[in-house]
Amino acid sequence: MCRQLIPLEEWDAHGGWTLGDRLEWSNRACGMAALRMILLAYTGQAPTVTELLHLAVKHEVMTARGAIHAGIADMAAELGVPGRAEPVDAADLVGRLNDAPLIISVTEQLPTDGRTGGHLIVARGHDVGSTADDPVILFRDPSSWGQHNDRAPLSRLTSSYMGRAITFPTLTGRGQA
Repeated sequence: MCRQLIPLEEWDAHGGWTLGDRLEWSNRACGMAALRMILLAYTGQAPTVTELLHLAVKHEVMTARGAIHAGIADMAAELGVPGRAEPVDAADLVGRLNDAPLIISVTEQLPTDGRTGGHLIVARGHDVGSTADDPVILFRDPSSWGQHNDRAPLSRLTSSYMGRAITFPTLTGRGQA
């Protein structure tokens, strides 16, 4: 599990101070933490979140609010894992998760009030024992809320899901995102 709150030791060791304030960058680092989880799942190794932020800034992937999905996909490919930013309908999430994890855009803490997007998490599978009508989606959320929450019914997840994802090839033999 990777967190978007960058530890001070990591920040200092990898020159994060050249980017600015660690906490401000941590607030926008969910995409880099999600990318790091994907890289670890597929390759077993990955740059730190701080190093990924440096790459994202260099390649103009970061905006004032966070990372551009297509830029994250390009970074993943550059680091050895082909990725593609694309719309994925909520009804297709469970089927897609049978083969590979996805980075998806949701609202932090998965509220059900109609807000969508703005936060990136790794959807990593679904609970096969859950009901077909409302399967439980397993995820890794790099926010502090995600330290204690790693699953939600599809209905709750889709209420804050923006309909956009970064998709990856079938994951075989390695770890789990």
